[in-house]
Amino acid sequence: MSLDPDAADEAHLKLAPDAGALAQARRFLSLYAQHSGLDAERADDLVQAAAELMAVGRRVHQVLTLAVHEHPDRLTVRVELAGPVNVDVTDEAVVLLNELSRQWGWHQLPGCTQVWCEVAKHAPTP
Repeated sequence: MSLDPDAADEAHLKLAPDAGALAQARRFLSLYAQHSGLDAERADDLVQAAAELMAVGRRVHQVLTLAVHEHPDRLTVRVELAGPVNVDVTDEAVVLLNELSRQWGWHQLPGCTQVWCEVAKHAPTP
């Protein structure tokens, strides 16, 4: 993992299949968001949106990798979940993801399911 702004605009975290993986993923996202200049509220939005993505299908899945890509106006989070996952997002989660992120979605890939979201660096003005 690299948090050096001169090294790259994307950071990856591979997670071991253990009980602490989700907490580690949340800490990683929080630190990356802070490093990218997000205020505390936007950092919380990023972590919460990613947590919703990790629980698609109404249960927590084994997270293989987590990646964050920094753009000038937003952060994109990609989460790879082990195996094919039945992506069944609850109505409440859809509302939450739509409020927290600019866009979100998923792709079935060989051996995993990739879920992603984009969170604006600055809260939209009302």
